[in-house]
Amino acid sequence: MEPSPFSGKVYLIKEGRHRILEGHVWVYRTEISHFDEHLQNGDVVEVISANGQNLGVGIWNSQSQISVRIYSRERVPLDKNIIVSFLTNAFKYREQIFSGKRSNAYRLFWSESDGFPGLVIDRYADWYVVQLLTSGADRKRGEILDSLQQLTSSTNIIVRNDAPVRLLEGLPLTKECLAQQAPGLFSVTLDGVTILVDILNGQKTGLYLDQAANYRLIANMAKDKRVLDCFSYQGLFSIFCALQGAKHCIAVDQSAAAIGIGKKNADSLGLRIEWVCENAFDWLRKKEKEKQKFDLIILDPPSFTKTKVQKESAFRGYHEIHLRALNLLEVGGYLASFCCSHHIMMEEWKELIAKASWETHTRLRYLNCLPQSADHPILFNIPETEYLKGVLAQKID
Repeated sequence: MEPSPFSGKVYLIKEGRHRILEGHVWVYRTEISHFDEHLQNGDVVEVISANGQNLGVGIWNSQSQISVRIYSRERVPLDKNIIVSFLTNAFKYREQIFSGKRSNAYRLFWSESDGFPGLVIDRYADWYVVQLLTSGADRKRGEILDSLQQLTSSTNIIVRNDAPVRLLEGLPLTKECLAQQAPGLFSVTLDGVTILVDILNGQKTGLYLDQAANYRLIANMAKDKRVLDCFSYQGLFSIFCALQGAKHCIAVDQSAAAIGIGKKNADSLGLRIEWVCENAFDWLRKKEKEKQKFDLIILDPPSFTKTKVQKESAFRGYHEIHLRALNLLEVGGYLASFCCSHHIMMEEWKELIAKASWETHTRLRYLNCLPQSADHPILFNIPETEYLKGVLAQKID
């Protein structure tokens, strides 16, 4: 008899609402009645309901609040065959959405949205950046990298395991280049614009690829406008706005390295952008006192909350920057406001903006939502996959 491909079983409590019965793939610690004691983090387990029904197979981690992440509703082993299948399907989807588009930098694989929890792969020209963010993905590192090399015929791979979320899984923070030499700064094309990227040391995996579609959308409104780009990172909103004929662009970020790359990109494109390396909160307070005005303001702050318990303090920070921004915004001007925390829902974000509008005696017209790019797929039954919420509004008076 062949050994079972599964290390054990996890049994759910009878009480309560289990979201996996509604299509979700996470099983929380509080939903578990008991489990086989010999389980190790990263083991593949069967999830069993209180009445003995097999609900799927997933990856176990006792150190995480999310104890099991389901990857299949069938009793399918997590081997190289299914990994190749996951990657193949994800790559085909990207080929469809990027067919005919002028981009060679985008997300190739995104965790639960593409079937393998904790696995992220981004493409930057002929380089690939891999993140293994869960114990299960980390355990399958060899099969994942072999499969990626098999499908891409490339060894230009960077493993960026330096995301702090790995600490929640009990995993170390590391970075590694599998090629003989790391690339340093090199050029990629994003929606027809050539820019420099640092995939080894840049934030995230080098760029905020989830905003790619919004760079162009916001830029289409920027002609002849005074643009403020807060929490700008490398200033891609500013660069796209300047290319579309903005009157003046100011990019504010506290990262000198990001500002440095942004300057190089602007110079190579022949663009004049004002770069400010400063804390955005302090800068906004200062400009509010000076009564400076802008026609288009982009607020794209980092996530101020990584857990639900941090939401209250995060809302205070988000609220403050919106108060400042609305006072800086010219009547008739536009506000593009983003939140990248999956702990905050779109309705909560709208309520926060509405509160700031009321407190600044501002009337705002809601124009549109600004979602994450299509290479970061959103699944209906996993609301956490819709983590980037954006709102476009106009100041009426």
